[in-house]
Amino acid sequence: MMRSTAAVIFLFLLAAQAVAAERNLDRWFDRELVPFVSSQLVDHPRFKGESVMFVVFEDNVPASVSNELAISLRDRLLDAALNTPGISVGRRQGGTTATPAAQSVDCTRDEVHYYIGISVSRRIDGLYGVSVRALDLEDRNWVSGFGKAWQGTLSTIQQRAMRQTQADATFRGARDVPFSGDEPDLLAAHLAHELACALLRETSGRYIVSSNRMAEPGDNLVATVELVGNNLAAHDALELTGDEQQINARLSGKAHQIDGALYQYWLTVSPTDPGNELSTLSASAYVLLPGYRLAGEPSPRQPPAARPVATVSIPHGGGDALLGPMRLLKSQDRGICVLSGDTSVRATSYGESQRPCSVLVADTRADAIVFVLEYQANYGLVRLGGSACRERTAPHVVTRGEPMRYPVPFTTIGSSEIREIKEWRVSPAVDTYYAFAVSDSRAAREFANHIDSLPLRCNGSIRRGLENNALHRWLEAFAVLAERHARHVGWRAIEVKDVL
Repeated sequence: MMRSTAAVIFLFLLAAQAVAAERNLDRWFDRELVPFVSSQLVDHPRFKGESVMFVVFEDNVPASVSNELAISLRDRLLDAALNTPGISVGRRQGGTTATPAAQSVDCTRDEVHYYIGISVSRRIDGLYGVSVRALDLEDRNWVSGFGKAWQGTLSTIQQRAMRQTQADATFRGARDVPFSGDEPDLLAAHLAHELACALLRETSGRYIVSSNRMAEPGDNLVATVELVGNNLAAHDALELTGDEQQINARLSGKAHQIDGALYQYWLTVSPTDPGNELSTLSASAYVLLPGYRLAGEPSPRQPPAARPVATVSIPHGGGDALLGPMRLLKSQDRGICVLSGDTSVRATSYGESQRPCSVLVADTRADAIVFVLEYQANYGLVRLGGSACRERTAPHVVTRGEPMRYPVPFTTIGSSEIREIKEWRVSPAVDTYYAFAVSDSRAAREFANHIDSLPLRCNGSIRRGLENNALHRWLEAFAVLAERHARHVGWRAIEVKDVL
């Protein structure tokens, strides 16, 4: 009997120790999570030859700013992956910030296929939770079977780290994590890599630019553009020359004010002859420039007449070659108020429930796929679902020579002021419609996957859209996609202002 009782007590103590081990975050992390993630990325056929990036997830999207605990856990996963043969980590985490001049630029890991994301949260019962999942960026779906979760209590140090905000260095150059004005070398290394890869993909010819001063008047980062030019020449991505007769392209940089001391710096290489087959290529990053101002702006002692409107630079590579000027018309035609291809129309859709309807119209100058977004003043950005109101973003195919017609929520056109705008504003003060055209089907699929994350509006009632930091993060990722496929995209936008 004594032996039996002792055995029960012994087993009880073992069970208690096992539970304690499971509740110890560091032990679970090292003994269970790291081996699981490493084995999945090495052995699972889905990840063979695919680049991954380790991020912190907040609201199911990568966060450029998170907390010290989440980022430290992410860094431990990243370190384990970098030390494991067979795992391909994306350049921004798996390579150095700058590529030595003696080496060629490696662009093979620029395109990331999977996010391995960690989330840290506090539960309603006071316990904490940590989970790790994998997101397929092409399909925008979670990878089935890839997941680990832990819950328990955190140490005092871990709780303190969770309360400390920290920027994720992976996203240097993003709006929330800008470069500093005194880091022209780091900014130059980042831009040089982005532009070098774009240049090396070009097959139309070789870019030859002037070795003299390349920055535009008003450029606050002259050293950056000159550093980039030298880096590009060292990597054999372009050629520098002092012979004006040989020059066929121009390398220039310019900072655009976004909000206060926050600027977006654009570096562009463009052909000097418009008839040249060379393409215009660009790269951009956000930078904080305290004490600087653009040429033509009032000095700091003279307050500006109005606060500048925050914009985000969305490439316009296809430009007028894809869509003509957009306008908003009123129609009584049932055939126009329903998108072609919509065979089942919900009774709540704005094409069915209201007559007349409002229709966005634009001349189509190339075969393309068009996505229509609406920024609702004070209510955020939404995607429009058309008359069928599909949950997934459906392509609206347009044919060259035939006008694009897209029904939108009803607008009293007769009492509205409508004008075209040339910039993509972060938070417009009035209702704004964007028609985004893509002439490449593979690129269009990537855009559709990203647009899927926007709230859907498919009736006359206003729907709360994406706003504030979530909208900024969405626009950042959207801009990256647009930059990647710049030659295949173009967009038009109009503001609709009620003048009653």
